[in-house]
Amino acid sequence: MTVSFVIPCYQEEDALAALRPYLAQIDAQEIVFVDDGSTDRTAAALADIAEHDARVRIETHERNRGVGAAQRTGMRAATGDVIVVYDADRTYPLEDAAKLIAALEGDVAIATATPFAGGGGLEDVPAGRSFLSKAAVWCYRRVLGRRARGISVFTCAFRAYRGELARTLEWRSDGFPAAGEILGRALLAGVRVAEVPSTLRRRTEGQSKMRVVRTSLGHLGVLWRLLIARLFG
Repeated sequence: MTVSFVIPCYQEEDALAALRPYLAQIDAQEIVFVDDGSTDRTAAALADIAEHDARVRIETHERNRGVGAAQRTGMRAATGDVIVVYDADRTYPLEDAAKLIAALEGDVAIATATPFAGGGGLEDVPAGRSFLSKAAVWCYRRVLGRRARGISVFTCAFRAYRGELARTLEWRSDGFPAAGEILGRALLAGVRVAEVPSTLRRRTEGQSKMRVVRTSLGHLGVLWRLLIARLFG
């Protein structure tokens, strides 16, 4: 089994400097970084990383398109039997990637990290982000009905996917709501999803790119599309 990591990056020169010592811990044959139109030194940092790690490939967007678009580019480019999507800011423990991969057993095709299941947790996470995540869960469950039973998070992008599924997934959102749309569409299609408890921490390098109002409106658009898909196919 081959494993690819996909790591979206936008204005992440500081986060990449902190992530670099951990790359040796990534048990994967391929690491696909997607530079989503950064204008800082992200591109230079990625080039230097690639020069010293043969597993690294770099995909580039000429302009900033959003983390959802970066995930789409990375997942289409990745070649592994399993694809792990991970954030450059390391807000989830990198070692939990192995747990996500192990959860892809039987007919499970997506394993998602969650801070809201038993054994997971939040550390120094802004109250607004926690509220948005929990509110999103409530909304997605109502829209998706029984298919979302047992799902405790929709906004977490730290996931492992079976490669053949990941490369065929379709979603419209290019921003942060893509995480919810990907999972929602997969559940509507009957894809089996497993959750793995993990701990979400506040990022310590760089700045979050998420804007609460824009992201909330984006989720409302996703929820409407999922409702239409559920009702009319």
